[in-house]
Amino acid sequence: MSVESERAESKLRVNMRLSVVEGLLAMPLVFFAMPGNFLLASMATGAIGLKESVYGVIASLPAWANVFQLFALPWLTRRLSQKAICLIFSWIHLCCWVAVGYALPRIAAGGDWHSPVLIVSLFALGALAFALVNVSWTSWVQEWLPTKGRGRYLGRRNRLLQISTVAFLVSASWFLGYWKENAIFGFQMIIFASVAMRAVSIVLQLRILPTKRIVDERSAKLSAQFAVILKNRALLRFVGFGATFGFAANVMGPFFPVFYYKVLGMSVEEVARLAMLATTTGALMMPFWGRVCDKYGCRISLMVSLTVWMGAGYLHQFATPSGVGILYLIWGIGGIAGSGFLFSSFSMILKLIPAEAKTAAISFNLAASSLSAAVAPILGGLLFSWVESRFEDQVGVFHVMSLVHHTVVISTGVLLLGIAEPKAATLTQAIGAMRPLRQLGTLMGVSFLANYSFFRKPTEEEKEEA
Repeated sequence: MSVESERAESKLRVNMRLSVVEGLLAMPLVFFAMPGNFLLASMATGAIGLKESVYGVIASLPAWANVFQLFALPWLTRRLSQKAICLIFSWIHLCCWVAVGYALPRIAAGGDWHSPVLIVSLFALGALAFALVNVSWTSWVQEWLPTKGRGRYLGRRNRLLQISTVAFLVSASWFLGYWKENAIFGFQMIIFASVAMRAVSIVLQLRILPTKRIVDERSAKLSAQFAVILKNRALLRFVGFGATFGFAANVMGPFFPVFYYKVLGMSVEEVARLAMLATTTGALMMPFWGRVCDKYGCRISLMVSLTVWMGAGYLHQFATPSGVGILYLIWGIGGIAGSGFLFSSFSMILKLIPAEAKTAAISFNLAASSLSAAVAPILGGLLFSWVESRFEDQVGVFHVMSLVHHTVVISTGVLLLGIAEPKAATLTQAIGAMRPLRQLGTLMGVSFLANYSFFRKPTEEEKEEA
């Protein structure tokens, strides 16, 4: 082995260790930033007393940010490297959460600080920065992580991130329970601790260096790419399914933690245990769904997992303030089926996106699914506020809305029937295209998917080329 090869390999090992450590340190703030997670729901609607309609807008912001970044990122890419974009907006995202932590007592006290415009603007800037970080990190990691061994490394990194997520949920729920008499202080300390760890994470990212020549990618004519997309009926139908599912799931999906807190009287610790259960069952069953997709196809896997996932939701009819044990069964099954649904969705998009128009196809899918997911929580927030003020039997309202929610979402599976599934994948990675579904997984019980790095095993030819 030449001296140059030894240096490159040594640099790669350092990069891989740094990426694991920085990922572990970044996880707490990343979880907090995901839309509709139970900590954000508790902080917004409980600790600082925001109206559900305002919380609905906040929950929709990441989806709007996903749409806006499609226009901002090409402009930034022409001027900055992917690493520079990732680091700059990581610091901006960090500053937004420092401001949120500082403002919590003032927002809770009311007055000008409680202005929905001020609060939403603060979260909007953070959501946009987070969207740019997500997409730029996906591109940047390919500059230093070679194809050979990528799957094994990312698999190990995923497992460690899952463990860190569970550890964060356990410690955060315990800390909030300890400070339940002063919830504002509890959330402040969690935010500031998460910010401190994320700051160290960003500093470690600065030390990650490229290990191969950076390729300057310039897309072909956009009109030609979209012409290819419009001819791909299977892709268009799947994009339509994703947009419809995202809208149906996001109308009430982000508000289930709010129902748990306000209607069922659950504590943050109890909801945290539900999230940990779903995270654990989902992570354990991910290899199973990979085998199902390989043997029976992604479409069958999608329909089965969607039916089981939403079918388990019907058990909410038996949940009452005095009997919440049924929720553990719901979330346990939801973690298993939800991970299968999201894994199958990702595998299907890999098969359907044409290699000659991958950039345009990813952007098209991201924009369609993000727009539908952005509008839905706003409508859900208005609906939640209306029924809360209109009806006295909140438990009954919860049961009815849960029944309608799961019925509507499960019915979107009909759109999968007309999709012809190709036999082979045509693209190695399209992580950005699945961002809305990955975010949806957080609020529906499979939070580990927020940072799960999907990949397929390389072929023998690809191994030889690498």
